[in-house]
Amino acid sequence: MADVRSYRYYVRSPDGRAIFGLDKLEAASAAALEYGVGACLVDTMAQAYFPMVQEVRRSEAGGKELVFVPLGGWDTGRFGPDRDLIEGIKKGHPAIVHAYLAKGASANARDEKGGAALHWAAARGNAAIVALLIDHGADAAVLDSVGQTPLDVARKMGRVEAAEMLERKGAT
Repeated sequence: MADVRSYRYYVRSPDGRAIFGLDKLEAASAAALEYGVGACLVDTMAQAYFPMVQEVRRSEAGGKELVFVPLGGWDTGRFGPDRDLIEGIKKGHPAIVHAYLAKGASANARDEKGGAALHWAAARGNAAIVALLIDHGADAAVLDSVGQTPLDVARKMGRVEAAEMLERKGAT
């Protein structure tokens, strides 16, 4: 894998197809506003309980503004991008997950008990995150510590959209 330059701030396009990092909050804010409504700015080093995602929305005056999404950070950066990726999956916002993938996290990251990132996404039922992980190389047939695939987990927990996305992406 090529060296990945790590930035603090990541800007994600409204359609989720593009993401890029910047060092300065001012530059990231300007880029997100330029992208327009639906773009997200992620602070990958947000302190615990501080908002880490801003989204571009229409202002009451008809312009664009960055609005904080009520999702706080954790000990981001303390244990590395793979753990941050899994914590981001738990938060449930695709822009956070995309930012940590861009920052160098593995789509096949595992937690300390052997649960893969894709298991977490399937358990949360977030089809967009499931698709993002698979598109970034996550193994859809990966087994957790008790021998379950992400599809098994999604079905067991009644996460229909996640199960359908896994099936569309080739999981069996």
